[in-house]
Amino acid sequence: MTDFRKQFFDELLIMAKKDKKIHLLVADLGYSFKEKFEQELPGQITNVGVAEQNLISMAAGMALAGLRPYCYSGLIFLLMRAFEQIRDDICYNKLDIKLIGTGASGFLGFTHNLGGTENEEDLLKNLPNLKRFYPQNIKELRQALKHKGAAYIRL
Repeated sequence: MTDFRKQFFDELLIMAKKDKKIHLLVADLGYSFKEKFEQELPGQITNVGVAEQNLISMAAGMALAGLRPYCYSGLIFLLMRAFEQIRDDICYNKLDIKLIGTGASGFLGFTHNLGGTENEEDLLKNLPNLKRFYPQNIKELRQALKHKGAAYIRL
C-alpha cells in the first residue's frame, strides 16, 4: 500500500489556495505533513486535538455554513470513536465532507489498529450516502478529493 499522506496535504494545499471554502480539520496528527499547509493557509486549518467526535460535528456545522471540510485522522479513531456523528451529522444530511483515514498499513498496536480492512468495511457499509475511496495512485487520490458529497478516503 502506498503512503499518500504527503501527497494528500500537497494536493489539498493546491485546492485550498484556489477555493477559500476548503477547511482542513485534523485530530492532533499529521505532523511533518501539515506544517506547510498551516504556514501558507493558517485560516483554513484547525487542529481539534484528540476529539474526533467534535471534529465531525464541527465539520458538519462548517458544511451547513457553506464550507468544504476535510477531516484528517487515524482511521480507527475517525471511524470508531466518531461513528455516530459520521452517520447522523454527515451521512443522513448528505453533507459534502471528506473523511481522510490514515494508518491502514502496518501494525501500530492494539489501540491504534482497526483489525484489518474487513473491520473497516464492516463499519463503512452501514453508513448511507457515503462514497468510499481507496486510491492506488495520485490520479485516483485527486479524483477522490474532488468528489462532491460525503466521502471516506483511506490513505
